[in-house]
Amino acid sequence: MRPFLNQSSVVLAEGAIAERLRNHHGITLHPSLFNTPLIYDEEKAELMASVYHEYTAVADAFDLPILLSAPTWRLDAQRVAAAGVPSSINRDAVHFIREVQQAAARPEMIRCGALLGPANDCYTPELALSADDAERFHTPQAEDLATALPDFLLAQTLPAVTEALGLGRAMKSTGIPFILSFCIGRDGRILDGTPLDAAIHHLDRALDSTPLGYMINCSYPTFLHAEELIPSAVERLIGCDANASSKDLSELESADHSEQDKLEHWADAMVRLNQQHGIKILGGCCGTTPAHLRAICDRL
Repeated sequence: MRPFLNQSSVVLAEGAIAERLRNHHGITLHPSLFNTPLIYDEEKAELMASVYHEYTAVADAFDLPILLSAPTWRLDAQRVAAAGVPSSINRDAVHFIREVQQAAARPEMIRCGALLGPANDCYTPELALSADDAERFHTPQAEDLATALPDFLLAQTLPAVTEALGLGRAMKSTGIPFILSFCIGRDGRILDGTPLDAAIHHLDRALDSTPLGYMINCSYPTFLHAEELIPSAVERLIGCDANASSKDLSELESADHSEQDKLEHWADAMVRLNQQHGIKILGGCCGTTPAHLRAICDRL
């Protein structure tokens, strides 16, 4: 993965997937597994693939590499068992994203990962697991995903350092390259109150610097105050999958529709992260569309 990431000063990542499907007529997301079960319905799987392809088309147009992630966020063993879906759903989702890759115009410019998420609410750090509990909880999914051989694992929307450490241990044990991605507040801190640079330093020491790097997601790009972080931490920050809205997470969670700030403001902030601080992977989270990726590329 490192050679792939190092080939360009910018690597795109997909924008919103589940949120866009939720707003599509005729699509109902699973209450706990979100969009993943759609892979078992041919027509709906094709629709989901088309959403991914809208993002790869932007990468093609600007001759940039792009990361896609299988829709496996929070598909832990407990949720999968409770939902009564095939026990192979994590592996099947990785196979689905591989098919998306192979159907793209330039599959060699795509790398496919698989998502993991916190055990409990991603905006409530008080519910985060301890490191040891998190390792036990997340290891079955990490091992299951690893058998499908994704290019990387991405633990996303993490609200606390303790659970990030346990997830890191679980992913490290698979031998698959992995990334830890945090949700941060307007103050730039992880939601448990830990300064971002302190978290990166702690996790790198505990995990022997094995993560590919660290990312931010489900937060507005200006929440990331990279200029205030110690340089060694900024060097380990490799990406930002940003929300389209600068509203606080509590406001976004209670909204009944997608929220978006002005596109140009979002794109300007994303490009600054890249050009001023070297943050390479640029993608979207809640409220984003292919237009957001295109706006980034127009400014490079």
